[in-house]
Amino acid sequence: MVEKEFLGFINDNRLFESTDQVLLAVSGGLDSVAMAELFHRVNQPFAIAHVNFTLRASDSDEDAIFVENMAERYGVPFHLARFDTTTFAQDRGLSIQMAARELRYTWFAQLLQAYSYPCLATAHHKNDVLETLLLNLTRGTGLAGLHGIRIRQNQIVRPLLFATREQLAAFLTEKGLLYREDSSNADDTYSRNRIRHQVVPVLNELNPGLWQTLPRTVDRLRAAEVLMRAELDRSWQAIAEAQGESILLPTEKLLALPELAFRLMEWLTPMGFTSDQARQVAHMLTKPTGQAIQSTTHRVVHERAGLLIETLPEQVIADILLIDWPKEVVNVSETHTLTVEVMDKPAEFDPFSEPTIALLDADRLTLPLCIRLWKQGDKLRPLGLKGHKLVSDLLNDLKLSRTEREQTVVLVSGGEIAWVVGRRINHRVRVTAKTCKIARFSYNKK
Repeated sequence: MVEKEFLGFINDNRLFESTDQVLLAVSGGLDSVAMAELFHRVNQPFAIAHVNFTLRASDSDEDAIFVENMAERYGVPFHLARFDTTTFAQDRGLSIQMAARELRYTWFAQLLQAYSYPCLATAHHKNDVLETLLLNLTRGTGLAGLHGIRIRQNQIVRPLLFATREQLAAFLTEKGLLYREDSSNADDTYSRNRIRHQVVPVLNELNPGLWQTLPRTVDRLRAAEVLMRAELDRSWQAIAEAQGESILLPTEKLLALPELAFRLMEWLTPMGFTSDQARQVAHMLTKPTGQAIQSTTHRVVHERAGLLIETLPEQVIADILLIDWPKEVVNVSETHTLTVEVMDKPAEFDPFSEPTIALLDADRLTLPLCIRLWKQGDKLRPLGLKGHKLVSDLLNDLKLSRTEREQTVVLVSGGEIAWVVGRRINHRVRVTAKTCKIARFSYNKK
């Protein structure tokens, strides 16, 4: 009996409490209509959400009316959203499928929060698990892509993963219930439909017990992934060494690890590196030092000690001009601000301060001031020295990492570097006995 299996699956996996009002994503198709009927028959409180993607002309509108009538028949809350999916996809450069996914799950999340629903139930079943596994396998995937669809993922639950599409169809026939058929489900130009119509039937012929063995296979793959993740975390903790804000993976320890290329791929993918880049990083260990590969957020540099993983420097929003002494905090970048305060010089003055603070003679500064990243050729007379020094030489003398050098910002006054922010001030704009007003600059993380 499908109702008994349904209730058992919910309880075994603790998907929700019997008193919870669950939000159901209902398209009007076979799967979601069966899900709504099962919720009704086991007396589980629920509400219905339907998305009209306006992709199939009048058919889309008729689907919405069909689902609304369902909700009215069950006497449950009904939520409807209508989107111009085609325009949304074009504006964002997405495929129709990806645009529809982004639209519906964003809206579902808003409903969960607005109405305090504990979770969202989708009507995925065993066939979806197999189809997803096969799609991922053909596209290339790791273990995570081979165990298909999770029973629970944050606030999303899948209470039909115990059943096949054929079981659900038989259930609806037995109860005399109608559903809407999406004509696109028969279109084999879609990869998933080709797998559904041409591949799965062959697999069923090869193994008539396919739907019994599939859950066991998926469970083993999921368990293998858990063990693999534990080993990856353990080996990372064992070899990774903090180097300031960077991480060093020593060469000797790396080369002692089995399946190094795979480990690097798993470690570096969350940092934005592709699998091909990860293989290149592994290959760098056999090459001379000095090579680097970067993603959009990180860089891996092959140094003598090993692989140095650096966060790419933040980008200054733009060259910032201070036309007048600002009264508010200035946003220098996404993570840093500059505050400026002009004050009378106190009778007792201590010229020393934190590296992120500069105390300068306000009358020796020429407005407008400019805040920007340093560049080659910049120079200043560092405090206490007689001659000028290139900023590049100053940063090298401080033995800063490549990332720290690239993040260095300068304060420019009258075309001259007044402060290499956080490093050195210009001797010419220092506070002296003749100073009347002090400009206090503070460079801070947000």
